[in-house]
Amino acid sequence: MGVYVFRTDVLLKLLRWRYPTSNDFGSEIIPAAVMEHNVQVPKFEFYDPKTPFYTSPRYLPPTKIDNCRNALLNHSIVGERSRLDYGVELKDSVMMGADSYQTESEIASLLAEGKVPIGIGRNTKISNCIIDKNAKIGKDVVIVNKDGVEEADRPEGGFYIRSGITVILEKATIEDGTII
Repeated sequence: MGVYVFRTDVLLKLLRWRYPTSNDFGSEIIPAAVMEHNVQVPKFEFYDPKTPFYTSPRYLPPTKIDNCRNALLNHSIVGERSRLDYGVELKDSVMMGADSYQTESEIASLLAEGKVPIGIGRNTKISNCIIDKNAKIGKDVVIVNKDGVEEADRPEGGFYIRSGITVILEKATIEDGTII
């Protein structure tokens, strides 16, 4: 679908009197109007920071929630390409998602090596949290700020707390069994 600008009188003339049975501007009306009207095609720059051009929507598979009947999502937003494992509880949280998927075999390999894959691991409980992109949260982790800390800087631990909200950093790894 294109964007066209017409003088009202010319458009009405084209639609009412000249081409009443036409169905498409781009293939019927505009090519025919070139013969009788001042039709112009201005140069268009597709990359201009002042006037961004947005591309087609992404056609991506949905977020993967393994054994979702055993996951609890309450007042939360889960971003694209997110992975939530069995028994995850996510409450009042935002999970930004990931830039890419890890395959089942990659996930199994990481787990066998004792590493944490991207996403949220089994039986992890998270509340009142913002999880940045590509974060790796292990199994049996608890992120609930049970002590009600208002402000904390723990970049070495992969998180900050701001106004009582835990923020997991981009690409951070929260190891299995961690309690925040």
